[in-house]
Amino acid sequence: MGNKPEKQGNATVSWDDKSYKFPVSFKYAVVSVLIFFGLLLTGTVVFGASLELMFLLLWIVVALLVMKLGYKYNEVQNMAWEMGKQSFEPNTIILVVGVMIATWMASGTIPYVMYWGLELISPQYFLITALLLTSATSLATGTSWGTLGTAGLALMTVGNALGVPQAMTAGAIICGSFFGDKLSPLSDSTILAATVAGSKVMSHVKHMLWSTVPAYILTAIIFIILGLKYGKSGANMQEIQQITGVISKHFHLSWISLIPLLVVLVMLIKGIPSIISLLMGVFSGMAVAVFTQGYNLTKVFDIMTNGFVFKSGSTLVDPILSRGGLYSLMSSFLVVLLAMCVTGMLEQSGILSALVEPLVKRTHGSTFKITLVTMLIALITNMIGSSMLLTAIVAGSLMRNVFKNNHLAPENLSRNIEDVGTMGAPVIPWNSNAIYCSQMLGVSPYAYFPYVFLAFFVPLFDLLYGATGFAIKKLKPEKLEDVETVTKAI
Repeated sequence: MGNKPEKQGNATVSWDDKSYKFPVSFKYAVVSVLIFFGLLLTGTVVFGASLELMFLLLWIVVALLVMKLGYKYNEVQNMAWEMGKQSFEPNTIILVVGVMIATWMASGTIPYVMYWGLELISPQYFLITALLLTSATSLATGTSWGTLGTAGLALMTVGNALGVPQAMTAGAIICGSFFGDKLSPLSDSTILAATVAGSKVMSHVKHMLWSTVPAYILTAIIFIILGLKYGKSGANMQEIQQITGVISKHFHLSWISLIPLLVVLVMLIKGIPSIISLLMGVFSGMAVAVFTQGYNLTKVFDIMTNGFVFKSGSTLVDPILSRGGLYSLMSSFLVVLLAMCVTGMLEQSGILSALVEPLVKRTHGSTFKITLVTMLIALITNMIGSSMLLTAIVAGSLMRNVFKNNHLAPENLSRNIEDVGTMGAPVIPWNSNAIYCSQMLGVSPYAYFPYVFLAFFVPLFDLLYGATGFAIKKLKPEKLEDVETVTKAI
């Protein structure tokens, strides 16, 4: 690692052990990335263009930048398709969740949770309640997306009814959802971060507590303060009574309405794949909608496709409960697909590697610099690749030997990856995780960004530990062989 590319036949072998056909200079990589982000932000922020439109337009811009290196268009297109394949699972989940939301509205699942949430939760303590409930759900299930689509969605509707600012509610839900995803041994991001770094999963989880627990406590304190300030002033008891009255009048509310939610949570806890678990939530929601709410299958299929439309005559309640449907999340589907394809050109062509190479070379054995560089690489990859899983793979692969050669345990690397890769994903507006959060909760990433406190506090503790040496685990000489064995198996 750290060597200049060497020619071998017609190919160029890069410093990061991945072969690229054409070398990329640092200057060209910087210019390419600046053009990419400059156009993306100008279109979305200045002119209000949609993300899916901007990524579609950027296809030709990024393709030309990569072709200028010497690639032919069919090669560039294959780069896009190769990365686009990785969007299959998250995009399928997005579509399933859209359908699930509609069926859960029709079955009374979400209205039931909303009804009792309004009856039982104090407006002043709603934000801390939302944080704790989503944290527990995500920790038990190992999935932030599953938590957002179940408990998160229900809590969002309760928060709206209580008059709590939407952005704050979304921030509390996202912090809780990704807290559990980060620490749960069932989480794919947790397992992947440990694997690419060469550490054991439970050892990785325990080491993350040093940065996550104090950051979580600070986050909880802030949400308590915000709740006391905004919850009391925002609550309108007449509106709350109107909402609960409309729900009780138009839905048959009983514990049976909770069956779809319980089915999903139990299956996720047992480690059943997210797509299967959510689809079972759809089928159980269909059954409850037919047998308890009086819908026929023809109507249920229409609701699943076009969304649940609630017509009670209440201008307050109808918009809250009219949600979901297959077509409702098609924009999210397009954004994730196009983002992965376009950013795949930058990653597969070697532009990303050329961009981070100088960072790796400047660590010089300093624990603080190694920590900072790892976090910067994770941030850059997260911004370019739009995927926290890709972030884990890239950052882990590039920095694994740097940590080992400086006798730093792999748990330090895996912690850095998660603290920026997993926690940073929902605050990057074009990242697939941020897109999902926005679509699921109905709040723009730019709006909820200031309230995802956990995502900002966790990296600060990493930097503090890197500077002081506190909570930095050293690699014992007898463990070097174990790390090499694990990493060779990746």
